[in-house]
Amino acid sequence: MRVSINKLTGNMIESQSGGETHPDPNIDDVIYAESNLETLRQNALNAGYNLKDVEVKFVTDEEFEVLLEVSKPEPTEEQLNEDKIKFRMREIAIDSLKSEGKLPVDYIGG
Repeated sequence: MRVSINKLTGNMIESQSGGETHPDPNIDDVIYAESNLETLRQNALNAGYNLKDVEVKFVTDEEFEVLLEVSKPEPTEEQLNEDKIKFRMREIAIDSLKSEGKLPVDYIGG
């Protein structure tokens, strides 16, 4: 897996699978790998990032999982409110189904 990372935040900008070795033995793996990293670098530049703020590299599956976790955006106020609405709607629906006898009274949901 290859990734581009915003050095200022540590967040992943983009990821692409493979690209470290070429199946054709006549193609130099080092040149091939660097050209694939260059693609990530160019994509970051095209997205408006400053070259000095971008790191491109190959990572292990474990490193990629960590990057995914730390790169998750913080939920917006709107998203948090929407989650509260969905939770409350579920509570109301469960209470209604209990009162109609369609769910056991001790049902707590899952």
